[in-house]
Amino acid sequence: MGMRELVALLQDLDSNYGHVGSDFHAVVLQAVSQQEVNQHVWTRAAAAASCLLSDHELFFSPEWRQRILSSHRWLSALFAATPFRNADHVMRALNKQEDKGDLTKLVVGEADLLKFCLLYSPESEVPLDLDALWAGDKVLAAGLCLVLLSPRFLGSSAAHTKRELILPWLSERLDQVDDVEQLPMGVLHDLYMHCSYADRADKHDIKKPINALIRRKLQQHGVTDRVSGKPAIDKKPVMLVVLEWFSSAHSIYRTHSRTMEAARAHFELVAMAYADCVDETTLKVFDAFVPIDRNVGVIDQVKLIKTEAEDRNAAVCYMPSVGMFPLTMWLANLRVAPLQLMALGHPATSHSDAIDYVVVEEDYVGDPACFSEQLLQLPSDGMPYRPSAAAAGLDVMRQPDAQPEVVKIAMCATTMKLNPGFLAACARIAHESQVPVYFHFLIGQAQGLTYPNVQRVVHQYLGDRVTVYPHQNYADYMAVISGCDMFINPFPFGNTNGIIDTVSAGLVGVCKTGSEVHEHIDEGLFKRLGLPDWLVTDTVDDYVNAAVRLASNHQERVALRGRYAGPAKVDVLFEGRPAVMGEKILALLEKAKAARIAVPEHAV
Repeated sequence: MGMRELVALLQDLDSNYGHVGSDFHAVVLQAVSQQEVNQHVWTRAAAAASCLLSDHELFFSPEWRQRILSSHRWLSALFAATPFRNADHVMRALNKQEDKGDLTKLVVGEADLLKFCLLYSPESEVPLDLDALWAGDKVLAAGLCLVLLSPRFLGSSAAHTKRELILPWLSERLDQVDDVEQLPMGVLHDLYMHCSYADRADKHDIKKPINALIRRKLQQHGVTDRVSGKPAIDKKPVMLVVLEWFSSAHSIYRTHSRTMEAARAHFELVAMAYADCVDETTLKVFDAFVPIDRNVGVIDQVKLIKTEAEDRNAAVCYMPSVGMFPLTMWLANLRVAPLQLMALGHPATSHSDAIDYVVVEEDYVGDPACFSEQLLQLPSDGMPYRPSAAAAGLDVMRQPDAQPEVVKIAMCATTMKLNPGFLAACARIAHESQVPVYFHFLIGQAQGLTYPNVQRVVHQYLGDRVTVYPHQNYADYMAVISGCDMFINPFPFGNTNGIIDTVSAGLVGVCKTGSEVHEHIDEGLFKRLGLPDWLVTDTVDDYVNAAVRLASNHQERVALRGRYAGPAKVDVLFEGRPAVMGEKILALLEKAKAARIAVPEHAV
């Protein structure tokens, strides 16, 4: 009964992005202040879970494996949000060694392996012998690795180091699992997407075995590549657009909608998405919309897309982003149209033979070798953005302080973008700056149970020189930015909308570029905005030096703000030639038609 209640709590946290639902009630001691309520409740919950899971009589039957692993990251988050930090103390109860307190020599019986995996978290300090676990139960070992890599926040040194070590190890073995459905399916796409936030150059290799498992499962269900249809005659060819998040408030709409609108000059655009992921405004981008039922399995969803592609004789399948939802991860491994393209709503390669081209602006490309796909390069003004509707009417400009006693530095990022290397660079900036600096960390998705862990990790590096803000509404977020003197961008995964927001508020800042497109976008945007070259850095040392220079030289910083920042300065990002994408895609089809050959099944 206790375990069912614990799993119910963890599922509640999962459904509410780290918050609890309205049905959750806790009795709080009268002596607990309002500011301490959350910490008090989470500590009590973690203590109760400790007692429950240390019970020698508690064992899990095999059918509990999926439920246990699917709930893993929220149990880890629960302990990380409290003074416990991890559940290593509970593992002592599992230790078969005489010295139960020596967790460097932890020996766990076979019956307790699943419980050990539930307790082992990204913050654990217990040595993990993955080879031994794999030899005993490769499915359980793969499942544990998957859930250790899937959380939205792995910013601590312990968690980040595990990711760097596990990624190559798992990439070599994951496709040895017999069936993808043996894994915790609810978080598989998180591994696919969140690998982008690692430091390793080979971080995307994990997608190769994921793709192999997905293709194997599709074949098992008889879902095969579509045979190329006939060319459209006397009408526009159909471009089937499969969307993830695409509401008018979402960044994907702001960054990718105008090119799709313009493509209607050459294509009939048919969108497919979950009904709650689009709205009345965003549906105007397309000629037609077909909803996808999210209440059926992903196999049936993929079958629906393939059927629509066949019935409409789709010439092109286009996905503005891949990996935020399980559906696109699966669809990226199936051919439903002769020509298949993806854009960089989440900027990373797919490593799939079923994706022919990546649509990307030429100034965003770092090293083309980072992609398995061919690049369909647009000019730097070939994908103009839309201004944020939330920014309309906001007065975010403030008069710069010519001689601030403390330079306030804004840093905008989601939880995934925080990592020890970046945080260590922030600590160096604070130490090396000739003037006092104070950081304002505006962290998207830092909410509920996740926020105290983010707060703790950041303070470990910056102490009392930082305020870590939870996830905020746009007006409050922009109010904090406008009160700052400069900004810095996270690395290695940089910003797009964060740059627009900070520059619109009148700030200039520093970024670090690199080979991956998610690094190089920062350089592209800085150059479009005309910012000086020294603000775009190649190394961590250069990044720290540039940030220190910008913080220390008030006159120079104020002059740069006056020349390069403000609401009007970002207009260049909203101007351009959105028609180029449709023209280039049509040219690919025409070239294939003229040569009287089908577009190749894959182009790498």
